[in-house]
Amino acid sequence: TFFVIGENVEGNELLLQRMAGEGHQIGLHTCHHKVLAELNATDFYAEVDELRATLTALVGRETFMLRPPSGMMNAATQSRAAAPIILWSVDPEDWSDRNTARQVSAITADVKDGDIILLHDFYPTSVDAALQIVDQLQGEGYTFVTVEELFRIQGVTPQAGVLYASPCRVR
Repeated sequence: TFFVIGENVEGNELLLQRMAGEGHQIGLHTCHHKVLAELNATDFYAEVDELRATLTALVGRETFMLRPPSGMMNAATQSRAAAPIILWSVDPEDWSDRNTARQVSAITADVKDGDIILLHDFYPTSVDAALQIVDQLQGEGYTFVTVEELFRIQGVTPQAGVLYASPCRVR
């Protein structure tokens, strides 16, 4: 599942269409990576709805899950989301040191069935870590699925405005 920042869409339209066509899930991560809990209603809708409209036109679907930057939400922004809000259950803080080996170790040491792993694909070290993690965990019998598929497998129907760290962990 790729939660997209709107300002990165331009120039990557064909990649996003290919990702969607290959079955990857595309989600909202705001237009400019602003912390949603700090925004008034007008700015919130500008950040989220503009990206929703862009992605709808690009990939042909109208519903998306939302991952808020920094995972920060409050009651007001939750009520505005009009989408399930996806957080994570495993965070190697890949932004902090960009150390591939540490990220791989941090994730593979604690991952459990049903976890949502957070990585940022704009760090080459995180992309390298993701490739190693997929290989290692597949070797241990794990299967990787989209967040939507994970909810389906767990028998959970995600609700708009609810924060999920995994299908079974509501915050």
